[in-house]
Amino acid sequence: MFEASLQAHASRDTARSIACAREAISMAPSYAAALEHLGTLLVTRRAAYGEGLAFIDRAVAAHPHDAGLWYGAGWCYEFAAHELRRRPRGTPALDPRALYERAAEAFRACLALNPDGKLRGDAEDLLDHVDNELASL
Repeated sequence: MFEASLQAHASRDTARSIACAREAISMAPSYAAALEHLGTLLVTRRAAYGEGLAFIDRAVAAHPHDAGLWYGAGWCYEFAAHELRRRPRGTPALDPRALYERAAEAFRACLALNPDGKLRGDAEDLLDHVDNELASL
């Protein structure tokens, strides 16, 4: 089902990709790749920030030593914070400052795992960006 989700995503069928990812997770509740994929889709394609970030958090909890998952979590938290700051939706549980703080925590956790190459550089760059956003709030 996860492969079907990825194929649907590649075909730009977001609804099917989400449905297949949900099915994959129902069969394997701690399948980190499916959790991360679903969370990212919900955050970026459906603006379902709370639900999407909860799936991202489950992925990280399932595999806390995966620097890539921590990076993905930071990226999604930063994305949600940026979007909510630009276009507030009246959801007080999702405060941009708190989301930026979670993004910073995730990027720091990624870096603490000593990733190599591009992942390290990207995490450092995004952490700098998030720190600047926090300083401007």
